[in-house]
Parts: sequence; C-alpha cells; structure tokens
Amino acid sequence: MSEIKLAKYLQLALFSAVVLGGYLLENLGIAYVSEGGSPVVKIHLYAYILLALFGLLVLSRGMAASVAELGQLASIWWWSFIALSAVIVYGLATQGTSGMAYMVNTFLAPLLLLVLLAQLSHSQLQRILVLLAYLLLFNSLLAVGEYVLNTRIVSVEFDSFAFFRSTALMTHPLNNALITVALALLLCSYTRLPAFAYIGLVILALFAFGGRAALALFCLGALVCAVPALWRFLTRGVAVDRRYLAVLMMLGYFAFIAFIVVLIESGITERIASKMYIDHSATARLDVFYLLEQLSPKEWVFGASASLMAAIEFYIDISVIENYLVGWIFNFGLIGAVPLFIAAFLPLGYFFYHGNLVSRTAIGVFMIVGVTNNSLTTKTPVLLLLYCTLFCALKLQQKTQQSIRAQGASHACAT
Repeated sequence: MSEIKLAKYLQLALFSAVVLGGYLLENLGIAYVSEGGSPVVKIHLYAYILLALFGLLVLSRGMAASVAELGQLASIWWWSFIALSAVIVYGLATQGTSGMAYMVNTFLAPLLLLVLLAQLSHSQLQRILVLLAYLLLFNSLLAVGEYVLNTRIVSVEFDSFAFFRSTALMTHPLNNALITVALALLLCSYTRLPAFAYIGLVILALFAFGGRAALALFCLGALVCAVPALWRFLTRGVAVDRRYLAVLMMLGYFAFIAFIVVLIESGITERIASKMYIDHSATARLDVFYLLEQLSPKEWVFGASASLMAAIEFYIDISVIENYLVGWIFNFGLIGAVPLFIAAFLPLGYFFYHGNLVSRTAIGVFMIVGVTNNSLTTKTPVLLLLYCTLFCALKLQQKTQQSIRAQGASHACAT
C-alpha cells in the first residue's frame, strides 16, 4: 500500500473516531453504548480500519520491521503491547468476550496507530494534525451552539446533571471535555484561526460540557504555555510585519468582545456563577475511594466480586465509578490494573520526556483531568487521538530541530 493511501485511510479512521460518537451510533440503531450485545458490533469502525491496515502492513513487511520504524519508541511500544496482551488474555479467561471491545477501542487501536503513523512522511503527519485541529474546532463550535440553543444533535437524556450539558460529537460531555483539554493546546496553531481565538472557543466549549476541573486545569495549562512567549515578547521583542500585527490585534479585539458576549448572554456560565454547584457526580469523585475500603485482599488482586459491583450505587449514590484507576482495580484487580496502566501510560511517559513544554503540559492536564471522570473506563478514542497528536507533533518538532542544527553546521562551515 502506498504512503498516500495509508494516510487517507488513517484520516478516515480518525474522522470516524471523532464524528461517529457512541450516542450517534445508538441513534442509528447500533448498540454501541447500551449494555449487552455482540463485541463485533461494539468494536468501532476506526478500530476495524486500524486492525486491517496493521494486518496488511505486517503481512507485507513483518511485525518487527514495521515496529522498528518507531525508532526509540519501539521498545516502549513492545512493552505496552505485551502488557496489554496480558490483560486481554486475563480478561478472556475471567470474563469471556465481555469487555473486549473496550480493550480494542480504547487501548489496542492507539498502539496500532503509532506503528502506522511511523510509516508516513512529515508532510502527511502535518496534514493529520490539521485534520484533527479542525475536527476539534468543529466539535467545540457545535458544543457552544448546543448550549446556546439548549438542544443536542443526538437524542440522549441525563438524569444526574443539574444543568444542561452539551454532548457534541464525542458521546458523554465529560469525555468531550477530556479529549478537548488533551488536544487543544497541541492543535491550536494548526488552523487559520489565531491561537488565542482557538483557545477562546475551546474555553467556551468546556463551559458547555460542564467540565469544571477540565476548564480550570486547561486555563492553567494555557497560561503555562503562554508564559515563555510572553516573556520573549517583553524582553527581546518579536519580528513581525506591521500589517499582520494590526490585523491580528483587530481580530483579537473582536474575538474578545464576542467571547464576553457569548459568555454573558448565553447563560453558559450559570454553573460557575452558582458557586460551582456540587451535584452527585462531583461528590462521587471523592467518595469513590471509599469503595477501595470494601475490597477484600482477594478482590484487590483479582477484582471485585459481582455482589460488590452491583452495590456500587449503595456506597457512592451513583452507579458508575468516576475514577479510572479505581475502576480498573474493581474490574481487573491489581493483576490486570497494573499492566493496563503500563500499556496506557508508558507511551505517554516517552512523549513527556522527549516533548516540548506544550506536549508536557497537555499530558499533565490529561492525566489529572482523566482522574476526575470515568472516560478511560469506557470505550473512548481519547488515547487514540492523544497518541496521534503527540506522535505527529514530536516528529515535526524533531524535524525542525534537525533543520536548525543543519543550518548551524552549514553556517559554521561557511565562516
């Protein structure tokens, strides 16, 4: 398969991961979110595309050669793949095929995507980042529109929310919030919009999603990323065309006015203005650790019993565990939770170590916000999109650094 065809199929997979959310699939008659059903139906289209592409790549080049294209990331990938394989085997032995779609969609597909991305050129990686940037921008605009109109594009109701929350494209509001804060800082410079306008729209979307922790941490992360540029501007100045600066200032002026108008007139800040209303979902994030006290030593190792799983609502007043670490321990025990943690976060450790300030900030925000909701205990494309964005951004960053070093070397030779 040619590189161009591979890139197009990957773009299709990423597009479907964003656009074909779980609630939309349910509205189309596909039992993706609801309990029960065949795992074949619950495996998402993007996972099938990536599985097929990875299979074709392995058949043509071999698995070792394909993974070797990852370079320094290859050894990390193997450890993650082995750890995930162990969890899948353990899950099949203890729970059968129940939960396998979760493993494939949430964890296996992102690992396969890394190998496939490694086969692409820098120009193709750039196009993928542009696609993701516009998809995230569209999702944010859709969320704000839903909130202003007080309606959703998909038919779904939430009994546990005291205020209206947008669902946009990516299923649950808090799943939308997690994906948005994980990607926005990395993607804000890949559209024709100025970065500050992109960030402003994302902030409005986070209000619409009702992600209070996500909103606060994202604003803090954006401030951290802006400090070096502001310091450089104040101390050394920035070479820029005057006309471009004038247009940018005019756009910033009108964007700020529009931001304030939407913020005040739409009622989108009602949750914040009501003194950060604490609902059952919010208190459950603190109560969830009480569940760990109910585990017996055997359940700590092998996972909670069926009776304890059924009694979750009795202990914390809601039926879901709003913390992926506790959720993994409950479902798999430490024997499954530890390798699953390794599989999911070992690649993030690599990107954190080799990435720039923006990448590290995005990973930090994602790790903290992820603990405040249960997105990672459900079928979600958050790791798929985050791995993709971090990998592409790192490759482009390394290319830029190599170009700078090459120019420096040629200049030194010339002098």
